[in-house]
Amino acid sequence: MISKFSLISLVLCMLALPAFAQPGSATDTPALSWENLSEEQQQMLAPLRQDWDSLQPRRQQHILRNMQRWQELPPEQRERIRRRGREFSGLEGEKRQRIRNNFEAFADMSEEERREIRRNYQRYRELSEERRRELFDEFQRQNPSRGRGGPADMGSDPNQGTPENRR
Repeated sequence: MISKFSLISLVLCMLALPAFAQPGSATDTPALSWENLSEEQQQMLAPLRQDWDSLQPRRQQHILRNMQRWQELPPEQRERIRRRGREFSGLEGEKRQRIRNNFEAFADMSEEERREIRRNYQRYRELSEERRRELFDEFQRQNPSRGRGGPADMGSDPNQGTPENRR
């Protein structure tokens, strides 16, 4: 049985990813009424029941694709996503907005720009904890208006953004 938190996490993930919806018009795909969803789909999408029939067909398909991808994720990855969702929910509104803005800016970048950011992040992760702290402190000195959020904008720990420290 799917927990209420899992459903909420799923819905949040689906709503957070509109930038990745495939291009096309709403008329490319026929609408899918709530009654035409399988019982399992209705159960997983229960939080959207009230609004489902009013969603554009393209949005419905996007949600169904993300639901399928969610089901295919290994349990560890699902738990990591849930944990990150809880962390995000616990942030102050201003920090959440900065993260949303960064997410949107990243989605708007070219593939080459995104690859470069990923390469730089990988290099950062390979640095020693001491060197990451030095870089973080230097960033704080050069960007005092950014507050205590630092490069990751998730807190004051420069190592918070590394996967080994999220487990």
